[in-house]
Amino acid sequence: MEIIRFLPGRIETANLRLRRPIAADVISLSSLWKNEKIRQFLGGVVSDEVIHKKISSMQDHWKQHGFGQWVVCKKNEEVIGLCGLHYSEDGIEISYMFFPLFWGRGWAYEAAFASLDFGFNVLELSSIIAITQEANQKSCRLLEKIGMNHINNFWRFTANQRWYELTHSECMIKNRALS
Repeated sequence: MEIIRFLPGRIETANLRLRRPIAADVISLSSLWKNEKIRQFLGGVVSDEVIHKKISSMQDHWKQHGFGQWVVCKKNEEVIGLCGLHYSEDGIEISYMFFPLFWGRGWAYEAAFASLDFGFNVLELSSIIAITQEANQKSCRLLEKIGMNHINNFWRFTANQRWYELTHSECMIKNRALS
């Protein structure tokens, strides 16, 4: 997959724009965090108070590190989800949420692949991790499709979790194999 270009706080792919969150995104982001289907494997829907804390935390992450979660838009600027990299207690992690209307169309793959590309080629990270519930088979398949390796399973947040990881060198080898 070809990344068109990296800009400060923004990535453009063939079909998507991943951009730094702005104040006008509050309604869309709130809808993501309040959607039961989206939040099924993410601890359930969250309150307005928690949403404001999450948005504030996202903004702080961008200010402190110069990267974070991107709002994912189609070329017409329609918000379809959230995807990006962030520091977690376990390492630099890729995470994502997309509105169900856009599931199964390749958008999450394109955004997640662009996030990995950004992490390895712009931020020059040595590895990126992902953690998802074992029961969330769609997320497990996506992580494997973007080249992440299933490392182990563990128990957290009252559920079995799957730990995925991809190193920069593994990414380079896999990308060469796809060329």
